[in-house]
Amino acid sequence: MRKLAGLLLILLIAGVGWYVRRELQVSGTPAEGLIIEIPRGLGAREIVGLLKQKNVIRDSNVAFAYILYSGTRNKLQAGEYSFEYPETIPEVVHKIANGLVYLHKFTVPEGLTVEAIAQKWQEQGFGPAQDFKTAAAQSVDLVRQFDGSAISVEGYLFPETYSFPAHTNPRRAIETMIARFRQMAAKLQGVLPEDRWPLNLHDTVILASLIETEAAQPEERPVVASVYLNRLNRHTLLQCDPTVIYALAQADRYTGRLTLADLRFKSPYNTYVNRGLPPSAIASPGYASLLAAIQPADTKYLYFVRTLESRHTFSETLAAHNRAVAAYRKLRKAS
Repeated sequence: MRKLAGLLLILLIAGVGWYVRRELQVSGTPAEGLIIEIPRGLGAREIVGLLKQKNVIRDSNVAFAYILYSGTRNKLQAGEYSFEYPETIPEVVHKIANGLVYLHKFTVPEGLTVEAIAQKWQEQGFGPAQDFKTAAAQSVDLVRQFDGSAISVEGYLFPETYSFPAHTNPRRAIETMIARFRQMAAKLQGVLPEDRWPLNLHDTVILASLIETEAAQPEERPVVASVYLNRLNRHTLLQCDPTVIYALAQADRYTGRLTLADLRFKSPYNTYVNRGLPPSAIASPGYASLLAAIQPADTKYLYFVRTLESRHTFSETLAAHNRAVAAYRKLRKAS
């Protein structure tokens, strides 16, 4: 009788072992494109239950046993996980134990202000815009590590498409964006050593932001850069409309169009009343605008006006500029 019981136990253990080995190789059947969020504080059994409920795994008991066997019970991490295709229990556990969370795209186009980037942060589902703005205001120290003259992070949040986990802290995102800017600055120095740039890094970023907001076409960037540098060298007012718009927006007074009164608005950013560059960038320039700021075209242009074809007419003299402005107004009226 004892021999029979022992034989049955051996057969049972062998059967369980075979079943476990089979289940470890069987993939779940999750819905296509499934993303699951594992909340903080969830235990291993609860995580396994959630995975079973979503058909990521087939057998929750085998999955829990594997977690115990692999020593990952206390290593399972909260976050969003993507299961776009069927995976085996070891593959699923490896993903969660190593925190291989799903990453969301965060796209920042060229020419945005910190305010506008904060709105993108909210629109793309990462969190309140105000949280981003607060973090940005408290992150100037990150820029001062390489630009001691910085008064804000404006201009240093490099425009690009980033990948962040859900619920990313805004400060962490800002750190990543500033780190990317530093990589681009190093790339610029590989093109032309900084001691040969027309301006230092701080002023280069400011100039690049003016180029970014003014250049209508990519090939115009070096020419626009030359106009502003020529005016700086002559100690002439830059008279850059986007600086006035920035000043008004900072004071919550921009209505969508500029008036003659706006051009007299008192602000250190208004380049119609203050000589030289504004105290900080007015937007985040892309690499092309930064490159134009260190490698401007060789011209004698001092003026430009936009045309109906979204380009600019450049002029060396005020008389030529006035003719270009008159021609633009005539065409605009006719259209």
